[in-house]
Amino acid sequence: MITISCTKKLFETSSFNEEQDNGINDEFYKWHANIFRMAKKNNLIIMNNKTRYCFILFGIKKEHYKNFKEIFISALIENLKAEGISENLINNYISNAKSINFIKTYDRSVLGSMVDMVKMTEFLIEDYLPIYEMNIIELNKIINDTPLVKLKKYPNQFMKEALSN
Repeated sequence: MITISCTKKLFETSSFNEEQDNGINDEFYKWHANIFRMAKKNNLIIMNNKTRYCFILFGIKKEHYKNFKEIFISALIENLKAEGISENLINNYISNAKSINFIKTYDRSVLGSMVDMVKMTEFLIEDYLPIYEMNIIELNKIINDTPLVKLKKYPNQFMKEALSN
């Protein structure tokens, strides 16, 4: 099971129902998500709690929330494949995503890392304008190849290590 911790703003914008935390302690299967405005569009940043690996979905609309599980899994698979991670490791991780719980945020450290990634995206986004697709793989690769002080690692490398273990 995947748990996505949503900000209050995301709960208000989306059709997600807030649930109770399922008590799973493995941070590798927990993510945080927030909505932000950039390039005159609503966008989502989704970040893994353990590895700080993230991806941004641009131009998210109300109808996308209805099939969010499929969009999340598809974007995650696409981004991980672009990082050169084997399909076997990706499928193993995705097999735990049969259901997704939405809970409120609880980790200010992850939220701070998300804010940093959004600010970095603001600097990089001009190279990708105008945005025609929701999942811009190359931009997501660049932001995941940025060292995070909190981890003393690169999120893409940490995600590869975590998937391999």
